[in-house]
Amino acid sequence: MSNAVSKLFKSRFGVRLAVPAVVAVGAVGTAFVYPQVVSASTPTLASETTSQVIGSALAPTAKIYSGTVVETSGLGLPSSFVNQLTGSTTSGLSALMVQALTSGVTANFWTNHVSNLRVQVPSSTGEFDLYASSGSVWEWNSATNTATSITLPTGTQSQMSNTTTNTHPPSPSTIANSLLAKLPSGATVTFAAPQYVAGQAAYVLSLAPNDPSSLIGSAQVAVDASTGNVLGVWITPTGSTSPAFSVYYSAVSFTAPSSSVFDFTVPSGATVKKETLGGTSSTSTSTTSNSITHKTIGSGFSAVEVVTGLPKSSTSGTSTLMSSLLSSGTQVTTGIGSGTIITTSVATVFVGSNGTLAFGAVPQSVMMADLGQG
Repeated sequence: MSNAVSKLFKSRFGVRLAVPAVVAVGAVGTAFVYPQVVSASTPTLASETTSQVIGSALAPTAKIYSGTVVETSGLGLPSSFVNQLTGSTTSGLSALMVQALTSGVTANFWTNHVSNLRVQVPSSTGEFDLYASSGSVWEWNSATNTATSITLPTGTQSQMSNTTTNTHPPSPSTIANSLLAKLPSGATVTFAAPQYVAGQAAYVLSLAPNDPSSLIGSAQVAVDASTGNVLGVWITPTGSTSPAFSVYYSAVSFTAPSSSVFDFTVPSGATVKKETLGGTSSTSTSTTSNSITHKTIGSGFSAVEVVTGLPKSSTSGTSTLMSSLLSSGTQVTTGIGSGTIITTSVATVFVGSNGTLAFGAVPQSVMMADLGQG
């Protein structure tokens, strides 16, 4: 999918699911503790090595065209941050954002892996849907009976028809690939008992990074024995026996959905709104003129990623989510500038006032040492 549509998804739906995923991407779990997604029986699988299963996970032989993704979160966010969020919103999209960060959400998706995508997030009051189909993008909010037509930036509409649609709720494979790519030389990978996940017989890999400088404890990755698709990832921080984050399928399908799934017709009586994503605003000009750079400090699961050249941050004019996050952190001065540092059970994030972002699955002390004392 085009960068514009990817940006759209992340800004509308992805923030509920991707924020915990990004924070936890360097973290890993000790026990396969979600029996609601597995069968009571244990599959009998062909003998494979851990290296073979990892290879299958990195190159699955079939595409998942639709399914249900379940995200759970217990990241140990600052209590002041959680209190601000839960006290400031009670319903709608913002409530789902809070739910994703503090407990979890469930999302259904359909894609044809060409130009069509639909994501549906059910809630207690209705559902949110995002439809992206051959240049046409709609958001539907049944709770408010509102349909929003979203116009993509000039020159990006045609990209939707010739790029692969892989942007849906952060999939288990997205998280697992990041984990597997960061395995340090001292890490150990073993097998846990095989399980049925989303009805599929799966190998279960147990990862232990053995990195004393990391908040990572271990992770378990369920890999479909037939296709190599990652069906679930469970992540647990060091010193804990319960996962802080998980993302898994409760249902999957390897069959392309009917084209009618992607069709959207504004219901009778619904309020219709229009919105332009990006456009030619000063924000767009600033983004293109900035030189965004990236570097990695350290390696493995104690690596710290540093991105510079992002829009400068402040609590004024930002979203409620970002404003609450920044106000709940600690003000620090580092060798790369001043800003806010926030630590969860699985990661530390530094948001610089000069447009610098640093994050890693490390304690605050390690982050500060990597960035240098100001």
